[in-house]
Amino acid sequence: MMAHTFTAVCFDMDGVLIQSREVIEHAWTSVAREYGVEVSQNFIHEHIHGRPGEYTLQALFPNFSQPTRSIIKKQVDAAEEVAVCLLVPGVAKLISQLRERSIPLALVTSSWPARIAYVLDHHGLEATFECIVSREDVSNGKPAPDCYQLAARKLNTPINECLVFEDSVSGVQSAVSSGACCLGISNDFSLSNYGAKAVYTDFNALPIIESLAPTSLFNENGLILGNHSSRSLTS
Repeated sequence: MMAHTFTAVCFDMDGVLIQSREVIEHAWTSVAREYGVEVSQNFIHEHIHGRPGEYTLQALFPNFSQPTRSIIKKQVDAAEEVAVCLLVPGVAKLISQLRERSIPLALVTSSWPARIAYVLDHHGLEATFECIVSREDVSNGKPAPDCYQLAARKLNTPINECLVFEDSVSGVQSAVSSGACCLGISNDFSLSNYGAKAVYTDFNALPIIESLAPTSLFNENGLILGNHSSRSLTS
């Protein structure tokens, strides 16, 4: 495996920062059932996780009128918005280690500002990320590369120096096509088929080695965190 150096890290939110996959699945499937639409596991895998809500809405309710789809989306958003989700195991520790080394962080998600704010406030992470990119910031959501390219510009970091953590096929495709290095956080090890350099069940399974070297990198040994203290972060 070729080593990949990085100077910034981007996190997806659902399934990477928080354990929300079941919440999202329940929101879509329960609302769809109210309208007589059954949702298969294959559809969930292909068209819900990591996808912008508008995409899923069109795919799931193609024959419904736009006003009805708007009502459906509000119901789904309401079910998701204030759902309490635990952090993914090990992510808080990694975030702390990255910030201690002054490595800039971005949150790049298909979620929306109100839900993002609720999640960050609930977990005390309001001041964690130097930039946040939501579904409202880009015209083309994942798997398009736009969101990660925007995050790199906001971080003033070349995209090939960004390390991305993703949990879905569309998220990995988005990160890889943007030019970033992507690691999968998932039980779905097929993410490597879509360009993820490696896949770990959670952050506790990711080997992390602290180093006094001035650079950080990912290689066959895991994540090597260097000392980036010369870069100042927003508190």
